[in-house]
Amino acid sequence: MKRITLFASLALASCLTVNAQRTPTHPLDIQDAKFENLPNYLEAWLKGEMKQPQGVSDIDDQFFISRVRPLERIKDGDYQVRQGVKRDRKMCLWTPLDDPTAQWKALPRYCFEGDNFSLWSYIDIHGNWTSPWIRSTAGLTDVAHKNGVSVGCVMSIPYGNTVYPSRWSYDNYGRILYQLTQKKNDKFVYAEPLVRMMKFYGINGIGFNSEFRTSSSVMTQLSEFFVACHKEAEKLNWKFEVHWYDGTSDDGQIHFDGGLGYHNQKIFGDKDNIATDMLFANYNWGPGHLSASVNTAKRLGRSSFDYYAGFDIQGRGLRQASWSALLDNDISIGFWGAHKQSLIHQSATDNGTSDIAIQKTYLKKQELMFSGGYNNPGLLPAINTDCNLANASLKSFHGLATFLTAKSTIQQVPFVSRFNLGNGLSFRKDGKVVFNHKWYNLNTQDYMPTWRWWITDGADQVNTGNINSLAKAELTFDDAYWGGSCLAISGQTAFSRVKLFKTMLEVKPDYEFSVTYKTIAGKDTHAKFFVALKNHVTEYKEVALPAVEAVGEWKTFSVKASDLGLAAGDKVAMMGLVVENTPANYELRVGEMALRDNAKDFATATPTIKKVEILRGRYNACDFKMQYASKEESGWEKTYNDEVGTWYYEIYFQQKDQPVQLLTATTSWAAYVVDAPMVSGADKRDCRFGVRAVSPDGKKGSDIVWSEYKTVAYDQPLSDVVADRPVIKPNEEFTLKYLDDMVPAAQSWKLKNAVTGAVVAQGESGTSAKFAVPTEGTYDLVVMDSNGKESIIRGKVKITPEATGAVPQITDITADKTTEKVGQNVTYTYEGRLGEGKASRGLEITDPKMFRIPGDVQQGKSYSYALWFKADKFSHDSQGTNLINKNSIHDKWPHNNWGDLWVTIRPEWQGHRTKHEANEISFNTMGWTAHDNPYEDVMSTGYNVTPGVWNHIVVTHDEGNIQKIYFNGRMVASHSFASSKRREDVAQSDPRIDANKVADIFIGGGGVYKSGFNGIIDEVQVWSKPLSDDEVLQAMKGYKEGQVPADLKAYFTFEEANGMKFKNLGSAGSAFDGSVVVVAGSGGENTSSASYVDQKPNNDVLGFPGVVGTYEIKTVPTWTLGDGVISSSTDKTAVVTYAAPGKKNVTLKLKNGWGEAEKTVEEIVEITSEANVIDAVDAQLGFSVYPNPFVESVNLRFADNGRYTINVLGTTGALLQSNSFEAAQGQVVNVAITGAKGMYLVQVLKNGKVYKTVKVVKK
Repeated sequence: MKRITLFASLALASCLTVNAQRTPTHPLDIQDAKFENLPNYLEAWLKGEMKQPQGVSDIDDQFFISRVRPLERIKDGDYQVRQGVKRDRKMCLWTPLDDPTAQWKALPRYCFEGDNFSLWSYIDIHGNWTSPWIRSTAGLTDVAHKNGVSVGCVMSIPYGNTVYPSRWSYDNYGRILYQLTQKKNDKFVYAEPLVRMMKFYGINGIGFNSEFRTSSSVMTQLSEFFVACHKEAEKLNWKFEVHWYDGTSDDGQIHFDGGLGYHNQKIFGDKDNIATDMLFANYNWGPGHLSASVNTAKRLGRSSFDYYAGFDIQGRGLRQASWSALLDNDISIGFWGAHKQSLIHQSATDNGTSDIAIQKTYLKKQELMFSGGYNNPGLLPAINTDCNLANASLKSFHGLATFLTAKSTIQQVPFVSRFNLGNGLSFRKDGKVVFNHKWYNLNTQDYMPTWRWWITDGADQVNTGNINSLAKAELTFDDAYWGGSCLAISGQTAFSRVKLFKTMLEVKPDYEFSVTYKTIAGKDTHAKFFVALKNHVTEYKEVALPAVEAVGEWKTFSVKASDLGLAAGDKVAMMGLVVENTPANYELRVGEMALRDNAKDFATATPTIKKVEILRGRYNACDFKMQYASKEESGWEKTYNDEVGTWYYEIYFQQKDQPVQLLTATTSWAAYVVDAPMVSGADKRDCRFGVRAVSPDGKKGSDIVWSEYKTVAYDQPLSDVVADRPVIKPNEEFTLKYLDDMVPAAQSWKLKNAVTGAVVAQGESGTSAKFAVPTEGTYDLVVMDSNGKESIIRGKVKITPEATGAVPQITDITADKTTEKVGQNVTYTYEGRLGEGKASRGLEITDPKMFRIPGDVQQGKSYSYALWFKADKFSHDSQGTNLINKNSIHDKWPHNNWGDLWVTIRPEWQGHRTKHEANEISFNTMGWTAHDNPYEDVMSTGYNVTPGVWNHIVVTHDEGNIQKIYFNGRMVASHSFASSKRREDVAQSDPRIDANKVADIFIGGGGVYKSGFNGIIDEVQVWSKPLSDDEVLQAMKGYKEGQVPADLKAYFTFEEANGMKFKNLGSAGSAFDGSVVVVAGSGGENTSSASYVDQKPNNDVLGFPGVVGTYEIKTVPTWTLGDGVISSSTDKTAVVTYAAPGKKNVTLKLKNGWGEAEKTVEEIVEITSEANVIDAVDAQLGFSVYPNPFVESVNLRFADNGRYTINVLGTTGALLQSNSFEAAQGQVVNVAITGAKGMYLVQVLKNGKVYKTVKVVKK
């Protein structure tokens, strides 16, 4: 019986993509309060009513309630890296901790990229610039309070506004301030409830963007209210602060750059009547301002460290001529910048705009900024007054550690750090991935190393002579023991002492220190764990970390305090690691460092599930929120986690009859999960949701508490469509189908010509459709779903020439006979399509790389830019992803970021006329100054880009400022932008443009607010005229060398790289060859120190399949034959011999650059043996086998000399053992046959040919 099985294993073209972007692609399902509703909420608090802000549910409010008690920093026994640094100097980050939309703050979400600021040891206040009164996400407040940092919120009053508190005020600011400052019986009615509310949520400071105008009486009223709030806060045992930008003075007028003096002393307050805790100076201060401010503070009985020298890190970076004045004056430091994201985070695009590139760069940027250019607070460069935010510039920065000492709150046992930064590429527990999904939840951030990185040599020194011989330490997302990151120490060193944590931990002899670690190369750790005691921080007690049992596997080593020589009452002041005599490839990863009292019972309360909200259900995942409580609360009560014996909560999920899954963790009393994995099936929708409280030691905890099983509705069908092959030829049948296997049948499937819109093929109703299209071209897929809603995937189908190759096809495999004997030839022949050809080469662009074309190739307003492109994925920043840009790093902001023109793939955007779906294309030119938004009239409205799909784009511009966009040959936008200008013209009047430098043309590459393109480009063209409709269609097909039109100035097919360059095939010639570059030394808005650096290009990739090129599509066959051996083969045949009898299957796989096809034919031939030969002599071979049956071994006797191979086979034909040797005439060879009792086949090959197979029986 012949059975045939056919498999097609092809590259699927799917529009489903995972975006590595700064803002999540999933909805924001946690609602926050609106600032204008604050008066109503305050009124409820005044009356003692416990209710959430208007529009905020109980479950959502939990994400704003801090559950981590604010901790005090070490005072007694404190020490510092550098003597002479003022311990009391403070630092404020008056910046956002947010995403580009200023909506997500520090809320949990399911993307990797996010502001996970981690150098808390150097700051005292986080001003939380985008958080309105009186709201701050617990993600920020929890981690800040854990590190002894106070958290603020901001009333962001626009510059120059006039504000008068009144119930009839025209703005919210006046109305809210009016209500707040109401008095009854000469007492501020709202002072106490305001502070009580702030304590409940965990907010310390109210901030003012105080550059408004008002009256002196209002300023007196506000000052008195602030004083009253401070006094109420003392009664409530809460740290209350006012953060005031030093703009609006006591007279109600704006008065910048005057320092602290008589004009603002009332809003500052004296020692008995503190009004403002952080008075933030405008940015033009100098030595005189600082010294005068110190004197004024002393006169008022206040600490002058409550006055902050302000730095505008958006507009000026770290440029400040008077840095040194801070050494001579007791003044604190404040950073502002900017309105949506911290500029430190936003500018972390030095090495690209992918999420991992930003995160790695952001870590380094923080460390250079605080620890100085050597990345070590023990060795700081000289003061540098001219640094920007680029990491290249920061490598010469003196570091904030010049003025600040690192502080710590680690004073309580247990102490545990797993070096988790609060986000990850996956979520891990005990070193194993438990949820394979990107995530961000800042409140899970561990205690980070106090110093990053204080590393010294064997003499406990660090200097310019030894800095390069010390080991390197970093936080890495490549691995994790728990969460998403761990510590890595690497590099060759004779001796390096890595000082990690400043602590003040009182121990008992049986307390246990532990380190969890793994090695990457070699089992030896080359490492010791050390501690130092209070007042003896240069005297180290060490113990070696034992070698690991297996490289790459986590190991935990524990040591009792007594074994380190510690006695009861000793206080550990420092913890760290020593590495010595390490090889060049050394890497030690540390997943946990801890001190525990294993005998302690934390009485961890078992939480109670209050509510589960299932948000969405897909065929393979669901999203949900869950609220729980470890203690019942009422009235004004708020419970900290340490009161219920809890560090954090683990969040679990289980689909009925499936394994339990740990998905995430949080310190909040509510959890938010997106993409909880599910097995598809309409009968598999019952799920339950669980939570477990984990004790402060990270080991003990409650049992998992489960909800009842709930049915997850299938309410979010996915419209993603996949094709069964990546390239399609004329009249070739192909299938398009929904990726979602639960989606209801579509009402209709259509293919439309992308240029004309004509329907060329139509499929039946169903979840898939088969098509065949006779004509080469680009076609849009239009699917009407079960609800009658149409979706369009532009350019989904390309019908391409046979000459560019195709996916192989196998239609049949035949044998030249149905039976044959062992050792005899069987010939297999297959029929099908090889699919060989020559395809176009593309150029791979991976952010931060971009393709650069010398800008002089195109001058004036008359031009066209064209290219084919296929995006791998999108990593949209707030303004989208760069596709084409013409700009120069030599210009100043904003021209260095936008320039002459920019063509951008946009995120979803609400325009004036319509809502624009994600991935539409916009085209802007110099003269358009509303950079945050596209020009709606010049967008590909309704035409968006699908990742994995080739699309063609042309933008044109003429002398009359008519701008057009062509998408896959169809004109989709045409509009006159009267203000359109050219850079060379604007340079005459705008000094921000360097007229001596050319603005080059770039394909890809990121920028501020714009991500870099990732994917493949092909057929790049720059024309000196606007193309007509017909010329656009011809441009899509490309041009042969020698037939290039004169107006096509730059033309790149990428078929051949000449070193680092690509030949310009356009009429402008080789002076305008293109290259792949990156921008080095850029940091944020300032590119003055940046440069373009050539990169090795990769054109060994398939380009657009509709153009013939030089990429050879060669098909390779692979036969799978069991015990068969191919003796010869041709293009479509294989001659095979078999060693053992039986019915044989054959499998053939054909594979080329476009894909592969596989086909199996079962029982295609039956192989038989000759008559039984047991204890017989073969005349031809002079060969005998004995004894038979046998017990352990058989003897083989040879009559002729020769080279023999003896194969022992099982009855299924599987090869069990094989021996080859030279045998002499008459020689007897003993062959031991291992294995169970039963029948075996002894196959004899002489000189490589099968002569005989003998059955033998083991008894």
